[in-house]
Amino acid sequence: MPLSPNSGATIRGEKTELPKPIRRVPDIPDADLHKDLRAALKKHGMSDRAAGAISTIWTNPAAVLPQVENPQRRRIPGADLLIISGQVYTARLSPDPLNPRNADQVHFALAGSSDGAPPALLTPAVEEGVGEMSIRVASRDDLAKQLAWAIEATRNQNLPNPEIADQGIMDPPIGVATTVYYEADGEGPTTHIFVREGSTRTSHGLYYIGVTADDVLFTLPRGAAPMQSHIDKINSYADKPKKAILFTEQAAVRCAVTDFELIIGVVPDEAGAVDLSQAIKARVAQDHLNTKMPWSDAAKYTSLAEECLLAARAAEVLQSDAEADWLAGRLTQEQASNHKIPAFLDDRAARTVHLFTTRDQKIHDAVRKPIALVLAGGEPPKGQRRKNVTLKTKLPLGVEMIARELRGKSSDVDLAAFRKTLESALPGHLNQPNAWKPTRRTPEALYQAAVKELENSEIGGPAGTELWVRGAYVLVKHKAISGQRHDIAGGDRRPPAEVMRELLETDLGLRHLRQAIEDDRAGLRPRRVDAQGYPEQSAAGKDLHIDNKFLREMLAPKEKEEQPPLDEDAILDEKYRRALKDTQGALRMLADAMRNLGGLEDDNGVPLIEQRGRSEAKLLRGTLQHLLSTAEEWWEAAVEAGPASVDDDEMSNEDGAEDEGA
Repeated sequence: MPLSPNSGATIRGEKTELPKPIRRVPDIPDADLHKDLRAALKKHGMSDRAAGAISTIWTNPAAVLPQVENPQRRRIPGADLLIISGQVYTARLSPDPLNPRNADQVHFALAGSSDGAPPALLTPAVEEGVGEMSIRVASRDDLAKQLAWAIEATRNQNLPNPEIADQGIMDPPIGVATTVYYEADGEGPTTHIFVREGSTRTSHGLYYIGVTADDVLFTLPRGAAPMQSHIDKINSYADKPKKAILFTEQAAVRCAVTDFELIIGVVPDEAGAVDLSQAIKARVAQDHLNTKMPWSDAAKYTSLAEECLLAARAAEVLQSDAEADWLAGRLTQEQASNHKIPAFLDDRAARTVHLFTTRDQKIHDAVRKPIALVLAGGEPPKGQRRKNVTLKTKLPLGVEMIARELRGKSSDVDLAAFRKTLESALPGHLNQPNAWKPTRRTPEALYQAAVKELENSEIGGPAGTELWVRGAYVLVKHKAISGQRHDIAGGDRRPPAEVMRELLETDLGLRHLRQAIEDDRAGLRPRRVDAQGYPEQSAAGKDLHIDNKFLREMLAPKEKEEQPPLDEDAILDEKYRRALKDTQGALRMLADAMRNLGGLEDDNGVPLIEQRGRSEAKLLRGTLQHLLSTAEEWWEAAVEAGPASVDDDEMSNEDGAEDEGA
């Protein structure tokens, strides 16, 4: 794996440096401390060989010794693992030779080929005694080859982020003493500390400190002299002048020690219900098989946007705490006005969009730092491009910030639609130099300036862009513009931004953007206007409002393309698709409504529907059961009918296809 001194996130061609630890490695502790720890572990019930192997891995055995009598507990299903923890020498940890991450690469005899297979066939580890596992291998040479293969396979499977060469091993690996028995004559058992959770981190760490599988297993554990020689070599790098130390040497120093958690026993809830082997597998499964639900994009963007606001305030891009609170949604419009902040919601939206898209150096530098910290991961794997902080990286954070004004008032479905549509309705040139910036001009003044740009053929100039940004926010909020249609033949497939740009190309389009902003400020739904700019009314004297159809078909019609007439089967198929989509949308809305109903609680946290809704819940249950019965009948009939005439994947991915085009 090639190493480069240019590790770090790249932002528009610049390298983002993060603090990187360079500390000397502690010398081997006094032998008496090892003896005391060994004796305590044997008193705990461990074998002499396991206690001996464990006692030598720590940089400070004195800090670990009190934990043996009072170990930490880590909860797993059905039991507690007993843990001691502290700083250890990475070179005395062995990644798991049986790492399940590599299970998909193991070749079995049944396949009739051994090319590329692990060099040794190892049986699964079993419980040997208190806090000790065991495995059986043909020979020491086979174990060394197996571990070397496992280290390389593990490293190739995963690249930690941030890269370990830059930051060292940050999350403590978890391991257990494991005794290896050999079938070869004259080869007595050896005991090692096998990492069972964190083999990837450990494998990368061993690579950077330059030790082999044979070193870890047999050379360094022989005694104090080989280990101290290894430490002295690492420290010779740390003692170099800062400018003289090479990147590979820096990586070795950072990875030479790590925090570590060692399993020394298991306490099952019921005697004999869970042994040490099962407990360790359960612990690994908690992180890798039974994984946590990943954060939603909204949660990630909200958290990261908050950090960007703090960075912008610290850099004095935002002039006051009140301004930061206003953009963060922590102030009402009245409170913002009291702080002399322009308090129209389109002002807040425009200010936020600019903050997260501009290339103004001071603003960009402030906002990019928290984002770069998240993205920083050193050199990407071969064949993958380096991650940059770009418009596409930043804009979703700003959109999520704007969406805060709708939380609690809009359903999850409506919020998701707002985020998606606003992001796709904004100009694509927001990050161009001097493209625009928010001003305090009235909608009328912006309109007049945009008209002059139109007369000079300057479509999308600073005034037009600002009118576009503010107008897009208002139109999306009032659901007056939506994404392109892929679900019907001849539907308008233009993305919202294309429609918005075409509004800038006519006086009438500019008038409607002005009117939308003015109406939103007055608390009105955006209205249509005539060629003179006066709001239009129906024959019955009611206001006519801007909607998606009006925008796409009247204000900014697409070029009509000749569409072949649909035959009767195609018309029926289109109606079926639309009815199915309507039903799926109604189900999503029902699910949201039920979540909202169940979320209404009294002071004790008991849902009101559970207290007062006996009759209502019964009716609801009956309706849902009837709907379920109908769906079951459809499904059974569809199964009997055989393969569907419409591709199932195509139907289930229609929303995904729309995402791609947006």
